[in-house]
Amino acid sequence: MEQDIELNLEHLDALVEQHLPFLIRTVSKATGRYVQIEHDDEFSIALSAFAEAVERFDGERGKFLSYAGLVIRSRLATYHEREARQHRQQLSLEQLQETGQDVPEPDPCYNPLREEILEFEAELRKFGLSLEDLAAQAPKHRDTRSHAISAAERSSRDEAIVSQTYRKKKLPIRPVALLCRCSEKVIRSSKVFILGTMLVFVCRFSGLTSWIQETRWKHG
Repeated sequence: MEQDIELNLEHLDALVEQHLPFLIRTVSKATGRYVQIEHDDEFSIALSAFAEAVERFDGERGKFLSYAGLVIRSRLATYHEREARQHRQQLSLEQLQETGQDVPEPDPCYNPLREEILEFEAELRKFGLSLEDLAAQAPKHRDTRSHAISAAERSSRDEAIVSQTYRKKKLPIRPVALLCRCSEKVIRSSKVFILGTMLVFVCRFSGLTSWIQETRWKHG
């Protein structure tokens, strides 16, 4: 273990204090600027991601700081993507105002799941994938789909597999097969669906996770 303090949420404050230089360094590299820990949204996001990493880390696989860094960078990337999208929307509203057109009112039927889907699409683009790709290659047979979801869920908890997936921008077939104790052929046949589903679990999209579990045993 990399630290003397036990890795659990009861010791979170002590863990944060112990790894403060790591947190500052990770956020600074992700943002390209010096971080002010008391007034910086990105640092607050990093703290939340760090707590998430503490809660989810499996001490038998890999190093904690490697996993924590991966979670922090993923959450910051999602935040920056959302901020950029909101900025583009604001610019569009300002352009409408400048032309004298009516500015649309905010959608009263705002759906958090829709926001998750937009963030998920951004995550998929990192791997050259789209929602259409997932839909086209999703297993049609109920048992095959359930096994693929199980493989994705197990892989999302394996720091080495998650790290390799993000580094190579594709699902590592052999490590996933070994983890799930099945043939490489089985994993390869559903690799796009497993990868996309794994990203849902890694990014902790709660709405999409619930939807996946609800559709798990539905007939194709």
